[in-house]
Amino acid sequence: MSIPAEVKTAAGKTLSLKEIDPGSMLDLIEAAGSAMSSQSAGAWLGYAQMVCSVTAINGVPVQMPITKDEVKDLANDIGNDGVAALMPIFYGKKDASSADEKAAVKN
Repeated sequence: MSIPAEVKTAAGKTLSLKEIDPGSMLDLIEAAGSAMSSQSAGAWLGYAQMVCSVTAINGVPVQMPITKDEVKDLANDIGNDGVAALMPIFYGKKDASSADEKAAVKN
């Protein structure tokens, strides 16, 4: 996956981004701890990966979180508008009117 170096939020915040490397992903899985044994493990890890791709907010560097609480803190620092700016990068733009999605819903 290729991600842009920066993204601007609706509020004008600049988020610097970097793709998470395999070693950092293993650290993130370790940080997840008990979250990895729940039914929502995949969703948690995907969301955390998106959040942890942020390396700076408005030019101020942020460290890669090493605990679940640090992941939450970074998510809160990024904020709702930051998450909204990151979602299309990591999950693509959803178009509910697309023929493929309508067909998937029918099946």
